[in-house]
Amino acid sequence: MSMGSFHQLRHKSNRVIIYAILILWCLIIYFPIYWTVITAFKLPIAIAIDVTYIPWVDFKPSLHAWRDISKQHAVVRSFVNSTIVAVTSSAVAVLLGALAGFGLTRFQYKFGFWRNNDIAFWFVSQRIMPPIVIVLAFLIMFRPLGLIDTRLGLTLAYLGFNLTLAVWILRDFFASIPRELEESALIDGASWFRAFWSITFPLSTPGLVTAFILCFIFTWNEFLFALILTFQKAGTVPLLLASQVTNTGVQWWRLSVLALMSIIPSIICALVLERYIVKGLFTGGIK
Repeated sequence: MSMGSFHQLRHKSNRVIIYAILILWCLIIYFPIYWTVITAFKLPIAIAIDVTYIPWVDFKPSLHAWRDISKQHAVVRSFVNSTIVAVTSSAVAVLLGALAGFGLTRFQYKFGFWRNNDIAFWFVSQRIMPPIVIVLAFLIMFRPLGLIDTRLGLTLAYLGFNLTLAVWILRDFFASIPRELEESALIDGASWFRAFWSITFPLSTPGLVTAFILCFIFTWNEFLFALILTFQKAGTVPLLLASQVTNTGVQWWRLSVLALMSIIPSIICALVLERYIVKGLFTGGIK
């Protein structure tokens, strides 16, 4: 065997090993999702008797759990609450975070010994402490204001956490945009806000979309604040999932259906906004 043939054989062997490892890893990662999908189409008796994996071979799929969930008014209320709270708090956080991030990269602030980097670090430091530390403070403040078990109260609570994340992400994006674009607009007579809104803001679309998706996913999946600050009216999807664990056991068929329904909004959000990440790289500067 020639040296060239030996290297080709070795290269093919390495590729086979790498692909085998990747396939095995994908099976390990995606098996829980597959298990959730097939469980959502099983009858309760099929889950209790034996462990089955292959539809139409090990068990007969059924829409029993889906029909049961569709009759629950609490399901619709929880999904509506989560959607309104997640979209509102994320959108407002991204808008305010964009203004704050732009200011931290374009102006020099001085508060005592604090400078721009200190202010930026203070924002991100709010995510360091565990949420359980301040959730009781929110409860004490919201009670006299009548914000307990309301969408507005939950939105304000999540806005505080989302804002710190949005400022930190967008600050880095604005720092990568050349200041010469804004200076050209200022020379033409535009104000700082006009330069920000017409030039910098469109160019930062990838950062805006990234910040929105992260804030949305965090809010959609958050459990602790929803547990403490809501009871019935403003309950969210994570609370609905937790309610499937009853005194008689875990209702796996209902829990699987709700789990699949809960990941759909995040997937749709990512798919819809993905094209804006690329679009943002080419728009704004032309204006």
